[in-house]
Amino acid sequence: MESSSWWRFVNAVVCCVGAAVVVRRLLMPWTYWLGRRALCFCRYVLFQDYGDIGPGQGRAPPVCRCCGGVNFDGMAGSWAVVTGCTDGIGREYAIQLADRGMNVVLVSRNLHKLLDVAQQIDERHAGRVKTKIVVADFTSSGGTVSLSGTYDAVRRGLGRLDVRLLLNNAGVAYARPERLLDLAPCCTGTLSDPCRDVVECNALATVAMCRIVMPLMVADGMASDEGRGGEDAERDYRQQRRLDDTEYTSPERGGGGVVINVSSASAKLPCPLLSVYAATKAFVEKFSVELAAEYDEESMKHQIAVRCLTPGFVATKMSRMRPTSTDDTGWTYAPTPRSYVNHSLRALDCHCFCGLKVRGRARIERNGEGEGGKVDEPGLLGRVVSAVFDSPSSPLSDGRSGVTTTGYPSHTLMLMVVNVIRWLLGDQYLSGAAGRMMCGMRNRIVNSAKMKKQTSSSELFENQSHESGSHN
Repeated sequence: MESSSWWRFVNAVVCCVGAAVVVRRLLMPWTYWLGRRALCFCRYVLFQDYGDIGPGQGRAPPVCRCCGGVNFDGMAGSWAVVTGCTDGIGREYAIQLADRGMNVVLVSRNLHKLLDVAQQIDERHAGRVKTKIVVADFTSSGGTVSLSGTYDAVRRGLGRLDVRLLLNNAGVAYARPERLLDLAPCCTGTLSDPCRDVVECNALATVAMCRIVMPLMVADGMASDEGRGGEDAERDYRQQRRLDDTEYTSPERGGGGVVINVSSASAKLPCPLLSVYAATKAFVEKFSVELAAEYDEESMKHQIAVRCLTPGFVATKMSRMRPTSTDDTGWTYAPTPRSYVNHSLRALDCHCFCGLKVRGRARIERNGEGEGGKVDEPGLLGRVVSAVFDSPSSPLSDGRSGVTTTGYPSHTLMLMVVNVIRWLLGDQYLSGAAGRMMCGMRNRIVNSAKMKKQTSSSELFENQSHESGSHN
């Protein structure tokens, strides 16, 4: 074969491979995504009552059948269970879900902070939204109650509530980035085994809460929150069917619900010095994807939609970061918890035309409640950005389509840039760069702690000297 023929053959192969990649990675996903929205728009124009929920149509489905968005507005009056809701983004999730008309079960280990959140919600909505407090410590070394006793207390606290949404947000991390063998001496506080606490709270509690709450989403004949408290729907179903544990199958009753698990971008990025934390967050993401394959099917009568959020840096006490901006723009590096929660709920919401009526009616009802019932309503540009960048069904969304998303535009772009760097330079370079960044963060935390200790020691010495001088 001549050289010119050989080069023509190579060029033809390269062009074919490039065209196949473009079609597979760009044209097909975007055509499918845009096509579903075009069909939804046609259905909305031809059938104006599509997506409307009235007394004769029963309760709203958990997710939109066109885009897979969560019908938050259709869950008003039902209960949402939020774990880790006393600080940071968990607190904001509880408040903003209450703003959407949902009753909220607050689950955390600090009773006084739980009372503060419940009081804030009650004052914000003048008693129109119910709250319920469940004190639970998901770490075995953090309290005097065993984990089995903690989960039994959660079951008794939930009783037979009409739960439509579970938001697994509870999580713990290291006191500072550190190597595995140096974790014990670096941790301050009462936690005796930080590795075990991270695994128990981040991974085990997520699975346990799903097993406790999901049966409440598929159980019929729900009593009110005052009736039959302490009875587990899963146990009731097993007893009614007279099935033992070896023959037990999921109860096929009820209207379904939504499970939102909060993971982290550390599940996708190299995170040396945060090995156990990042591994538990990767477990949460993998668990969410497989759980969605089991229960998140449109053909199921009692569909349980599963979504997983993988946020980047958020300015919380756990991250020890300051917000890069207090504006609700969506393009800041480290947003405030309020900004992130607002964008993530918007990303998981329905972006189709079929939800316009439900959303409009919910907006009118919320505005009728006064200032406490109003929600930050995004404009058209905000909804377009959320649909394109943050929707789990968007081709730009990271991870498993329809399940995982960062929930924030700048975090989505960050993961895209990191994936490009990984493709160009390799994982080894990326891991080395991440390790140097974590070492710098650890050194800054150590130096800050030393400066605070020296400052407190000098102030104590001056006070003692002043007191001794006054006595003389």
